[in-house]
Amino acid sequence: MGKNRVPLIIGLVAIVAVVLIVVLKPKSERPVALIMKTLTNEFFQTMEKGGREAAKELGVELKVMSGSRETAIDEQADLVAVAVGQKVAVILIAPGDSKQLVRPLLAANKANIPIINLDNPLDPDEVKAQGLKYVAYIGTDNVQGAYMSTKELIRAMGGKGNIAMLEGIRAADNAEKRRRGYEKAIKETNEAVVEVAHDTANWETEQAADKFAAMLQSHPEINGLFCANDNMALGAIKAIDRAGKTGKILVAAFDNLKAVQEEILKGSIHCTIDQHADWMASEGVKMALKLMKGEEIPESDKVKLVNLELITKDVLLEKQKAKK
Repeated sequence: MGKNRVPLIIGLVAIVAVVLIVVLKPKSERPVALIMKTLTNEFFQTMEKGGREAAKELGVELKVMSGSRETAIDEQADLVAVAVGQKVAVILIAPGDSKQLVRPLLAANKANIPIINLDNPLDPDEVKAQGLKYVAYIGTDNVQGAYMSTKELIRAMGGKGNIAMLEGIRAADNAEKRRRGYEKAIKETNEAVVEVAHDTANWETEQAADKFAAMLQSHPEINGLFCANDNMALGAIKAIDRAGKTGKILVAAFDNLKAVQEEILKGSIHCTIDQHADWMASEGVKMALKLMKGEEIPESDKVKLVNLELITKDVLLEKQKAKK
């Protein structure tokens, strides 16, 4: 009996040793988790690239995690649980839903894993209600970005006309703020520009193609469209092309994907906004390393906003010229 128990005891000791190694491993040697909405969107591919480059430069191990699509909120919540279970040092998260991801993140608080919010802000009311603590927000002034894009669209429309909008996921803070920026630009025209339609396409290209095709059926007078991200703009121009209205409807967007740059140069899309997703992730990794070293984050760094850039055909041509 005693002989049979020896292997069992050795096995239990080995398991405990492995657990202790994981639990007691210094935070500076544990990985940082970068949890994004999806890698099917070029914007988040850019974010991943920025994070990986910073991690390599700083000697930080980065675990990149993402859902299958932007609306896969449950998948993102599961990824938070996985990251907590793996006892990562810090969680960087660009939440797909500003409210629904708050409760899953409470597990990180309980595990003493710092959270840095990227891109889409967590809802402040839900954060307060749930008692969630996070270190900082690194992202975009979405109101200003949408205002800049819509303002340029209206200028190109001659300061008057009929405008429409395709929104993102309405539960997302960035979607709501981009609508506010769009509305601000319209309001400044003193009714010279009139919104005739708006709908959500949940950030997705095919939904946008279908939704804008339906809009054009109901409102053929539309001559300007603001899309709250580039993927939806790419869908909208499909609908515009099918309706034989290319060149008759100006489109403004938000994200500066390469595919949209190509359409701007061709004239299918008028403008977009570059919010530098790579910078967000890079700054997140840098801040994570400071936390891993036990450094305090000053109040002045707890909200870090990217420098927004309006991208038009002229801007792209200037950038191409500068590279030569």
